[in-house]
Amino acid sequence: MNLLCFIDNLGSGGAQRQLCRLAILLRNRGWTVEMLTYHAGGFFRADLERAGIPYHIIDARPGLSRILALRYILRQRRPDVVLAFLPMPCLYAELVGLLNRRWGLVVGERSATHGAVRRRDRLQRMFHRFADAIVTNSHANRLILERSVPALRGRVSTIYNALDFDEFHPAPWPDRTDRSLEIVVAASYRPLKNLTGWIEAARIARDRRPELLIRTNWFGAGGSPTDPNEYAAEARRRIVSYNLEDRVVLNGPVQGIAERYGAAHAVALPSLIEGLPNTICEAMACARPVAAGAISDAGALVSEGVNGYLFDPEVPEEMATAMTDLASIDSGALEAMGREGYRRARELLEPDTIADRYADTLARAAARERSLPVHWPPDVPDTAVRTADAAFGIRR
Repeated sequence: MNLLCFIDNLGSGGAQRQLCRLAILLRNRGWTVEMLTYHAGGFFRADLERAGIPYHIIDARPGLSRILALRYILRQRRPDVVLAFLPMPCLYAELVGLLNRRWGLVVGERSATHGAVRRRDRLQRMFHRFADAIVTNSHANRLILERSVPALRGRVSTIYNALDFDEFHPAPWPDRTDRSLEIVVAASYRPLKNLTGWIEAARIARDRRPELLIRTNWFGAGGSPTDPNEYAAEARRRIVSYNLEDRVVLNGPVQGIAERYGAAHAVALPSLIEGLPNTICEAMACARPVAAGAISDAGALVSEGVNGYLFDPEVPEEMATAMTDLASIDSGALEAMGREGYRRARELLEPDTIADRYADTLARAAARERSLPVHWPPDVPDTAVRTADAAFGIRR
């Protein structure tokens, strides 16, 4: 099977990580796999090179030029099936496919919409009708897609992300003094990741429980101390204004984030928008308790007080409570929460399980068969239903 994977770039984002991981899994099964982007960005390029996966970049301006360049490459490479991730790559592939397509097309969306679904999103998603299969990595996004474009109902699959359990695995529990807690967040410096909300929560937690020393190390693209983006710069100003320099530390992206998880007592993600949060899944594989926004499919990953805590990411007081609850638990109980998270990760995110479902979907698309939806896991968490309802202004 000849597979061409298509995405905007190979930067450090979660969608890029997942597409490269899936490409490597299928390459290891004997598939011929190539990677194509239209922006430079080589965070995962070395991983592809080690797996023997060729990498190509489209050198064309946005719009018609890029569509024609993609069409030329597809005629040249002759894949059996194309797997595109993220809205614009999906749209480009769908538009090219209108011109006498002879290859299968599977498109993947990765993030659930927060708040109202915009008209532009609906219009763009209508082009998914021209794909052979649509895959989301969360039930929440699947529900939103099916409500946005009723013609897609019965055609959208939910397949969770695969985890590399060699890279992400339980680490020895780090030293911990009484009433202290080291938290890691791995997320880019963008408003949707809600860093400023987390800073507000850190201030509230300190003022509520000054005897607890809760420190967050945040790692992500756009937040380098020497070259922060505007959002990260504003966050730094707030940290200084609140005298939180010893409690919230901002760092740039790092290779080997698993080591950072292993050095922490807990991992958090306060995002306002997520599909299936990679950092929470990875933290569970590293046997660390987690604190996450009660959005999208977080409810399938985290059970309150069992392997972590959920909160409303728009309410800093709730985030502060999650911080202080974790900091108030003794190390033995935190370790037990981490072990339960690891058990759930092995149950939900095994690479072979995920690769099997993608392989079946891609093979059917290559044969130009419209396959029935595949859902893994099959159960839809309440947080996914609430996220989908909120996208359409429904309150239950």
